[in-house]
Parts: sequence; C-alpha cells; structure tokens
Amino acid sequence: MIKRYGSKMSSVFRCHILAKELGLDFEEVPVNMGQGEHKSAEFLKLNPNGKIPCLVDGDFVIWESMAINSYLTAKFQPELLGTTIEKRALLDQWSYWAILYPQPHLFSLVMNQDADAQATAKEALLPYHRILDGALRDNDYLLGDQFTLADINVGSVMMINNLVGSDMAEYPALSAWLNRLMARPCFQ
Repeated sequence: MIKRYGSKMSSVFRCHILAKELGLDFEEVPVNMGQGEHKSAEFLKLNPNGKIPCLVDGDFVIWESMAINSYLTAKFQPELLGTTIEKRALLDQWSYWAILYPQPHLFSLVMNQDADAQATAKEALLPYHRILDGALRDNDYLLGDQFTLADINVGSVMMINNLVGSDMAEYPALSAWLNRLMARPCFQ
C-alpha cells in the first residue's frame, strides 16, 4: 500500500484531493512537526529536506506535492495530464504559477493576523485573481473543457480564498470555476 506522510492541513491537501479523485487508498502516516518528527533520522531518510508531504510507493520515494501529484496521475489516470504535450506544458505552467505567486499571499492571509500584513497580502493577490479570471473567462477548466490535474493543483491553492473570506465578486469566471471544483466529491 502507498504511504503518504504529513497532515492534510498542509501542502498534503492537494495530494489528498487527487487521491480522492483517483479513488486511491493510502496509509496515512501523520508527521507531528510541532514535536520535530519531520527532523527525525527516520523521516530524513525519506525526505532529506525534512518537509511534508512525502510518498512511499513500494521502494519508490518521492517528495514535493506537485511532483507527487504528477507521479500519481501518470501512474493511475494519465488522461488527467491533458491530451497533448502542449496541454501538459500548460498544466505545469499553471501548477507552478499557483505555488509561486498566489499561494504565498494566501498563506500569509491564513497565518498572519496583523492588519497591515493582511492588507498587503490582499493587494498582492489582485493581479493573480485577474489573471486566473481572464484565463477561465471562456473555459470551464484551466485547459479548456476537460478537468485535469491543473484544476486540482491550482484549485487547492485558490480555494484558500474561501477559507479566508476573500471577496471574489469581481472575478465571475474564477468564482464559477471554484464553485465547479467545490461541487466535485474530491474537493469536498
């Protein structure tokens, strides 16, 4: 059985969403970071970075949530990777974009209670919301009319807007896309 290390209240969440979409069962191995379990010699043998998530599939070990999701999708449901090399490239583009640009600001909204920091993070998110809204204006999903891993990877980041109560009224295409994602069992 595949083992997945880490808490769902972290980047493991995007792996959890994918596992639900694929119908996979995992042995979930909690890693208590507060007690330093991620820095234990045993865990560092799996992930020398001392970070979660980490996945063990037989003798194969992989870490980093985006890499884990690519691996699992390729192994169990490759059609979620897109139908062409160009769509696969766009899937990667959107996935990396989400963790590099909007995710740090959304995490700041979750983790930082300082009013000035919150205002700065909200302001910094505006261009990314506009970009994503524009990309979804004529499409149901990021790669067109097909739900793909891009929607899981980017959606797992953008749904933090719901958690922090972001006003998404200015972004109707983005809001509609988030609603479509939230209606899927894997996102619930």
